[in-house]
Amino acid sequence: MKHVGYLCSFIILSFTFWGCQPNTIEEIKKISEQDTFPVAVINNAEVYYSDSGVVTMHIFAPSIKNYLYPTNITLLEGELKGNFYDSLGQVRSVIHCNFAKLDDKNGIVELRKNVKVFNILDKTEFYSEELLWNRREHIITSTKFIRIVTPDKIIWGDGLQSDEEMKNYKILKPKGEINVKEL
Repeated sequence: MKHVGYLCSFIILSFTFWGCQPNTIEEIKKISEQDTFPVAVINNAEVYYSDSGVVTMHIFAPSIKNYLYPTNITLLEGELKGNFYDSLGQVRSVIHCNFAKLDDKNGIVELRKNVKVFNILDKTEFYSEELLWNRREHIITSTKFIRIVTPDKIIWGDGLQSDEEMKNYKILKPKGEINVKEL
């Protein structure tokens, strides 16, 4: 009777291994590519960035997700707010948007969905659906519609090229301008 139990176990185990087959490299890659879960998630975050001990940026984000695969990116989602400070610790500009993507490998920050930038020093406001900040080249660009409000005028058009301080800017395809003093 004892031998019958061993025989049954051996037969069941044989069928188990007989049903298995090795995975090909393509199948393994396909399965591993689906592993795009964030390695870190932070909810209701406040993040401070500093340079040589001086705070340069303060970000408020409802959700921050850090991904390592397929590339090292960080996604910020929800109503985001970013304060940018000068060397004296004074807020020089404020950014609002509903989505941001930070690509550390390429040095690109994408701001999307209802993007608003307020330059406090010269009282200029920028509105768009997209701004791309190239941190390595220190420029901000966009291909989308943009509206700029200054104390003197309102201008709008498609596309933007600017320095990262948003002081020297150019609308690539201007569509209109209104002198505020005429209103």
